[in-house]
Amino acid sequence: MNEILQAMKTRHAIRRFQDKQLDDATLNAILEAGLYAPSAGNNQYSRIVVCQDSEVNEKLGRINRWMQFKGKDPATVAHSISADQPSIQDDFTIMSGYYGAPTVLTVFTRGGQYASADGAMIASNIWLAAHALGVGACYVGRTGEVFATEYGMEMRKKWGVPDDMVPVCNILLGYREGSAPHDKPRKEGRILRI
Repeated sequence: MNEILQAMKTRHAIRRFQDKQLDDATLNAILEAGLYAPSAGNNQYSRIVVCQDSEVNEKLGRINRWMQFKGKDPATVAHSISADQPSIQDDFTIMSGYYGAPTVLTVFTRGGQYASADGAMIASNIWLAAHALGVGACYVGRTGEVFATEYGMEMRKKWGVPDDMVPVCNILLGYREGSAPHDKPRKEGRILRI
C-alpha cells in the first residue's frame, strides 16, 4: 500500500509520551511539512509557535483541561475516548490537556473565514509527518479559550504573535510510550454515492 495512505490509516492520537525531547532534525522535518500545507489564497500567513518549556506547557495544559470542564465535575460531562491512549475525558487524574508532551505547537492564523481550515491543514500535515517519522502526535482544541486567558495572552505577547492572528489549535509532539499505532476498523455507511 502507498506509504501516505498507510500512514493515514495507522496514525492515532498519542497522549502517552516518553520523557525525551525531539531531536532537531526530526522536529525541523515535521515543521517543514506543516509549512507545506495549503492555505486560502496561498496566503501562508499562519505561524507555528514551538514551545519546549515544560513549565509553560504544563501551565497552558492545565488551563486547557480546565476549559474542557469549566469547573464542572468531569464525571458528569465526560465520555470515553480511548482505553489505549486515555484523554482527560477518560482519566480524571490527568491534570494537563497537553499530557506531558515535551513539545507543544500552537498554530496561529490570520482571523477570517478560512482561519480554522488553514490551521487544520497545517495540523494534518504535521500529524502525518510526525507519524511517518516515528513521533507521536495529538491534535488539541480549546486553543482560542486558552489564549484568551491572562496567562495565554501573556505568552502570546512574549512569543511575538501579531494581534491580528487567532489561535486555532495545538499539536502535541513527542516520542510515544508503548506500541506503535495500528489501523482501526471504520464504521460502515459513511460514504454516500449519488
